[in-house]
Order: sequence, then C-alpha cells, then structure tokens
Amino acid sequence: MTWKLISDIAFLLLLIGASGYVAWRCLRKSEEPLALMLKWMVTALLIFGTCCLLPKFPEPMWPVVVLFPAITIGILWAPSVGAAVASALTGGMDGGTQQVEPQPYYSIAEAKRRNSEYEEAVRLVREQLEKFPGDFPGAMLLASIQAENLRDLPGAQATLETWMQGPASTPTGCASALTALADWQLQIAQDPAAARAALERIIAKMPDTTLAHQAAQRVAHLPTVEHLAAMHAGVAKDLPPGEKFIGLRKSLTGPANAVNPDAVAEAYVRQLEEHPADTETREKLALLYAEHFQRLDLAVDQIEQLIQCPNESPRHIARWLNLLADLHIQHANDVPAAEAALKRIEEMFPGTGLAEGTHERLGALQRETKAGQKTQLKTLGQYEKNIGLKPSKTPL
Repeated sequence: MTWKLISDIAFLLLLIGASGYVAWRCLRKSEEPLALMLKWMVTALLIFGTCCLLPKFPEPMWPVVVLFPAITIGILWAPSVGAAVASALTGGMDGGTQQVEPQPYYSIAEAKRRNSEYEEAVRLVREQLEKFPGDFPGAMLLASIQAENLRDLPGAQATLETWMQGPASTPTGCASALTALADWQLQIAQDPAAARAALERIIAKMPDTTLAHQAAQRVAHLPTVEHLAAMHAGVAKDLPPGEKFIGLRKSLTGPANAVNPDAVAEAYVRQLEEHPADTETREKLALLYAEHFQRLDLAVDQIEQLIQCPNESPRHIARWLNLLADLHIQHANDVPAAEAALKRIEEMFPGTGLAEGTHERLGALQRETKAGQKTQLKTLGQYEKNIGLKPSKTPL
C-alpha cells in the first residue's frame, strides 16, 4: 500500500508538471494569453460542475446532463482547434505563425545594379544599412558598387573603414574587406603600394593567424607598376617558342632547357630573402634543387621549412610530406625515408581523410619504387660552387 501510494503521488506530480509545462508553452506562443487563461478556467468549471451534478441524476439522464456543458466547451474551443488544424495545412505555404527574424534584403538593389542604375542601387543599400547597421554583406555590396561601378575608390574605402571601426566588425570580416580593397587598388588604381599596405594591415591586425599567412602570400606575389601598366595597355609580349618533344622529358616540374637553372635559383633565393613566407617559391626551389642540381639534401631542407611553417593548412602540409616521399623515391630510391615522411601525416592528422589516404599509399609504396627509375645523386663536393644558391634560414 505504501509503494502504491508513493507511485500514485509520483504519477500525479508528473502529470501536473507535464500539464504545467504544456500550459506555459501555450501561453508563450499565444497572441492573447489572458483570453486563453479565461478559456481554461471556464472549461475547468464546466467539467467540475458536470462531474458534481452527474451523481444526482439517474444514469439514463447523463447524456442529457453532459450535452449542455459539451456544447459550451465546443463553442468555446472551436476557433482555436480550427486555427490549429488550418495552420498545420497552410503552414508550409505561408510560414504559419513562426516568427521570422528581420533581415536586410538587397535583391532590388542588385537588380538596379545589373540595370546600370548605380545611384539608385546605392540609395537602396544605404536604406537597408540604416535599418540594419553593421551588416557586413550590405557594407561589402555598397563598397563594391562604389569601387567597381562608380569608380569611387575613396568612397569604397571609407565605407569599409566605417564598418571595420564599428562594433559589428570581426577578424574574418576585416580580412575580407582589406583583401577586397587590395584587389581594387590593383585593378582600378593600379597601385601596388596601396594594395601592399592593405594586405600588411591584415598581418598587423591578426598576427600569427591563417589570415595573416594568406595575406603574406599575396604580398609576396604582388605585381609591379610596370606589369600592371602593360596589362592595362594591352602590350603584346613575344613568347619564346615552345619546347619540342616535351613528352619525352623525365619531369615537367623543372625549368625548360631554354631557361638557365642557375639564374632561376638565384631569383628564387632573392625572392625568399625578401619574403621568407613565400611557400610557392620555396616549393619551386626545392624541386629545382632535386631535379636539376641533384641535391636532395637541399630540397629536403626547403620542404622541411615548408612543413614547419606556422598557420599552414593540414592539406598543404600533407601535400608537402607526400612530395617529400616522392623525392626520396625518385631521386634516392629510399623507401624507409619515404615511409617515414608518409607516417608523419598519420601522426600529425590522425583519424582524418588525409591519414586514410596516406595509409593506402603506404601499402602501394613498394610498387611505386619498382615502377620508378633510380637516379644517382652527385656528391656534395661536386656542387660546392653552387652553395651560394642556398637561401638563408630565415624563420617563415
């Protein structure tokens, strides 16, 4: 009896709690909570009164006694039940009663822009920004119209500066805005110095981040003023004749026969001394060391610097380790060194797709070795005259 009493009380408390939760949710969603509470009270009184009256009448009269309260409750709740049923049927078409968060709309402004109505597009975008200050897509749209269509680069820069100094600015948004500004400085103003300044602001504002690393890559490959002027002027440039029998070359990664490898290596070294974080040039130099100078040790040193580069993506690091394995196989036939390079991917990125792809390649490494050609390395002393081609080990 004690356990039965406890279970009954627990069930009653659970029922009360569930009913209270449902009632609270209904009140929150209701447009007229006071009217809803009044309906509940009237319904409860009718049910309670009917239950009290039923014992006073014989059982054959109970349907008649219940009829009046039932009709009253039906009339009382019919609008709510009908609205709930209709909402379930039409909610997919009109969105129902779900509250939609207000957001800016730029479709009309973009249509005006496509129709070359730029001033009207600017006006519409500014109207939306007044309602939603700090909206980054709107600020970027306004700046792009100013820069690309109205050729008002100072106005576009002022728009982006206002957003970056506002409370809604984010590091990613600032990097995107400054990158776009750098592109406009190159395309519209033909000013590499201004583009460099915009990219260097990313490096200064977000040091030791992936965004700063990407900006440094852009800085390392900015075109010169002369190159931009020639591009915009449409100056024709004579191209050297193509290499014959290119399909018979052992590798396509090295320079063609018409290019002086020593001069290319010196150019790469000068570029890396000025821009140590230039991963593209460092990778090219590593391939040049291995394929032309037959200096696998120097190539490995350059690739190791790439792998240790901070804020680099796992995909790039895995690609460089795969390249390191390729060089060990192709230029030294060193299977253990190639396996060690590939196993580093599994250790650095366990449980990822990069590790799974590496595991498959490890299983096929012996077949790669048999299919490859052995290349004898020249001794260190034979290329001491080229030691000046080594870049200084400046931290990336």
